Amino acid sequence: MKKIFQLFILVVFVSVSALSQNGFTYKEFYQKTALSGVIDFSKEEPDYAPKLQLLKAANPSPLTDFSMNKKFLDEQRKQRFLLNKRAAEALNKASVPKPEVLKGFKGNTSSGTPNDNDMAISNSNTIVSVLNQAVGVFNDTGKWAFNRSLAAIAKGINNLNRTFDPRIIYDPENDRFILVFLQGAYSGDTRIIVGFTQTNDPTKNWNFYAIPGNIFGDSSWSDYPIIAINKNDLFITVNRLKDNTYWKNGFMESIIWQVDKQAGYRGDSLPQKAYTNIAFGGKSIWSICPARQGNDMQNGWMHLVSVRPSDLQNDTVFLHEITGSLKSGNAKLSTKILKTNLSYGLQPNAYMSNGKKLQTNDARILTALYQNNALYYGSNTIDTSTFSPAIYVGHIDFLNQANPIITGRIISSDTLDFGYPSIAYAGGGIGDKSALITFSHTSDKTFPGTSVAYIDRNLNVSLPTRVKAGESIIQLLFDTLERWGDYTGIQQKYNEPGVCWLVGSYGSNNTNSTWLAKVKSTDPSLSMNDNNKSSSNIHVYPVPSSEIVNVQFEVKQSLSVDFSLVDMQGREIPLLRDKAKAGLNNFSFDASDLSNGMYVLYVKQNENVLFNKKIVVSH
Repeated sequence: MKKIFQLFILVVFVSVSALSQNGFTYKEFYQKTALSGVIDFSKEEPDYAPKLQLLKAANPSPLTDFSMNKKFLDEQRKQRFLLNKRAAEALNKASVPKPEVLKGFKGNTSSGTPNDNDMAISNSNTIVSVLNQAVGVFNDTGKWAFNRSLAAIAKGINNLNRTFDPRIIYDPENDRFILVFLQGAYSGDTRIIVGFTQTNDPTKNWNFYAIPGNIFGDSSWSDYPIIAINKNDLFITVNRLKDNTYWKNGFMESIIWQVDKQAGYRGDSLPQKAYTNIAFGGKSIWSICPARQGNDMQNGWMHLVSVRPSDLQNDTVFLHEITGSLKSGNAKLSTKILKTNLSYGLQPNAYMSNGKKLQTNDARILTALYQNNALYYGSNTIDTSTFSPAIYVGHIDFLNQANPIITGRIISSDTLDFGYPSIAYAGGGIGDKSALITFSHTSDKTFPGTSVAYIDRNLNVSLPTRVKAGESIIQLLFDTLERWGDYTGIQQKYNEPGVCWLVGSYGSNNTNSTWLAKVKSTDPSLSMNDNNKSSSNIHVYPVPSSEIVNVQFEVKQSLSVDFSLVDMQGREIPLLRDKAKAGLNNFSFDASDLSNGMYVLYVKQNENVLFNKKIVVSH
C-alpha cells in the first residue's frame, strides 16, 4: 500500500445553532475536513496487521445497572432453560417460502474478536467485505483480489494506530464504494475515517478523510458507527462516550453526521454537518440508526430510528427525519415519538455448547431499510415466552403522515438463540416491500453460525434458512463471556431483483470466521403490485388459459423489455426480449407445455419490474 500524498487535517467551523420542538431538542454546526490522503490499494507494501486485545481484565468491572439487569436475565433464563428443555421450534408458522442459498464461500479473516462483519457488492459483482481488522475484495465466485488490515490503511493516512468498527456501502447511483471505520478510543486520538473510491474499482485509489471524533474538546470519543446514503449525502451516526468508562455508563449522546459524498468522490475538502445534543424530555437518545434505501433512493432526505435499548421492556420508538441536502444549506432534523404494538426488551446472553455464553449487548436498533414509503428495522430483543435472545423486526408504515403505524414481530426459536440482524430489500419494485433479514444463530447443541429469513409484504416471516453451519465453538477470551459480533451485513443486488448478498460469522477452529453468501427470495409473488393487478391498462385473456395466452398492456414510450414466467416454486422461465413501442401492445405465448397451476408473468426493463400479472394454466 502506498501513500500518494499527505495533507494535514483542516477543520473549519462555520456555524452553530440550537433548535427545539415538542420536547425534542438538538444542536447543529457545519465544518469542513481537508483530504487526509489518497491511498492506492493496488500498491503492495508489508502489512503486519498489528492488534492488541484484552483477553481477561485484571480486575472485574464494577456492576452497573445494565450489567445487573443482564445478570438477572441470565439467571432467569437458566431457570427457564432447565424447566423447558427446549422441546420444539417456536417460530412463526406462516406459509411464507424460505429463501434459497445460491452460493457461499469463506471471506476474509481476523485474529481478533468480535468480527463486526459488513459487506457491499457492486452491479459488476465486485464484493468488498470488512470486519474488525481487515478489508477484503472478492469476485462473486469467491476469488480473492485484495486484503488489507485497517491498521495498515490507517498508517497510510496519518500514521494512525487504533482501528475498529468498519462499515462499507455501495452507491449504485455513482457506482462507487464508501468505507467508514474508527480510530482511537479516547478523547485525544478519536477520529472517524471515511474513504471514497475514485472509480468503481476498490483495489485502486481511495480518497480518505479523518473527521475529528471529539468535536467538543472534552474527555469524550466516538464509538459504534452506522452508515447510509441517499442521492446527495452520506450519513454516519456514532455514540459519544466518556474516557475510561464502561461503554454503557459512559454514554453521553448520539451524533448524526451528514456528509457531502460527491465532494468525497472528487477528493475536495469534505463539507459536513453534525447534529448533536439530540434529546427528548432532557434525556439523550441512544444509538440512532440511519435507514439504508432500497430501489427508490431519495433526493434530499433520510429517515433514522432509535429506541430505549437498555430497558427491560419498552414500546417507545423515535422516528427521525433529515430533510434537505447538505449542499442546500437548509437541512433540518425532526423527530416523532411512536409506540409499537409489541414491546422490545433487553435480552439475556446466548448459549454455546461448552457452557460459555456469547455477549448480546443491548436492544439498540442495528439495521434499518427504507422502501416504498415504509421502513423496516431490526434489533436484538428478548422473547419473553421462551426467555431467549431473539430478533425484533419493526415495520413503520405511512411515514409521511402525522401518525405513522408500527407493527412489530419477534423472530425466535425454542431450539436456537438469535442475534445481530441486518436487513435488505428483496422485492421487485413499486408496491413490493419484501425483505431478507440475516442474523447469527447458536445454542447449547448448535455451533455458532449464520441464518437468513424472508419477510413478505404483510410482515409474515419465513422459517430461517441456515446459510452457514458452525464448525466449532468460539473461544478466544479467558472470560465467561465471548464476543459474538456487534453486527452483520446484507445488501440487495441492485440489478438482480429478489437477490441479496450477506456476510456473517461462524465458529471455526474456536475462532469467529467469516462467510459470504448469495441468497434469493423464492416468493412467487415477488414484486406483485396491487395497483398493477387492478390496472385497466393490463389485460390477460383467456383466464384460465390452456394454449395461447395474450397480455395487452400500454406503455407511454418505446422501450426494451424482458418477458419471463415464475412458477410457484420460484423457478424462472425466460420467454422473450424485445422492444415494446409506445401505445397499446399485445404479448402472447403458448402455454401448452406448462403444467397446470398459477404462474406470475414479469415484464422488466433493465431488471426493473414494469408490471406483473398472474397467469392460470388449466389444460
